[in-house]
Amino acid sequence: MIKLLIVDDHPVVLDGTMTLLQELEDFHIETEHDSSAVERRLEKDSFHLFLLDINMKPVNGIQLAEFIKQREPEALVILYTGFELADYYELILKRKIDGLLSKTATKEQVIQTIHAVLRREILLPTDFLDFVQTQLHLSLQDSQQTLSDKERLILNLIAQGCTNKAIAVELSVTQRTVENYLSKLFVKLHVESRAEALKIAMEKGWIE
Repeated sequence: MIKLLIVDDHPVVLDGTMTLLQELEDFHIETEHDSSAVERRLEKDSFHLFLLDINMKPVNGIQLAEFIKQREPEALVILYTGFELADYYELILKRKIDGLLSKTATKEQVIQTIHAVLRREILLPTDFLDFVQTQLHLSLQDSQQTLSDKERLILNLIAQGCTNKAIAVELSVTQRTVENYLSKLFVKLHVESRAEALKIAMEKGWIE
């Protein structure tokens, strides 16, 4: 019996994903809407597979995946998101996660990805190969210097002490979108917090 835990802070999405996977045979599926509660659950229980939403509060999917991998190295982790999968390919290369899924994926794609991960295989779009090829020709320093104008603006706003809500107003986007920008920026800079991102930005002269 494969024990699967789905973690998503949107109840409707959580229930929908649970319903989508009901037909999986030999699976015991549980759900959790509070990402901060996963640590407590793992003190009492264990799971073979985790399906984590990336953009959650107070603990996002990337942070939660790292905690799970540290606590249970054999556990398998799939991140799923409504944004571009390519922004998180680096997590695959660094073996911090085992799979990626788009929230727009079909039922068949979701099930195929889960079975592939259980076989220790990866199902990803063909542009993943382009990403790997690019990484082979880029050093970490080069990759850090390819920030977009928007990413540089966000770093400057963070340096000014702006909250996610304030940044959202400045960029005329939702706060959820800002959280996604920050998640991608942290992946690109190989950091896990605003403080670490600001430290690199100061060293590189990205902050005005």
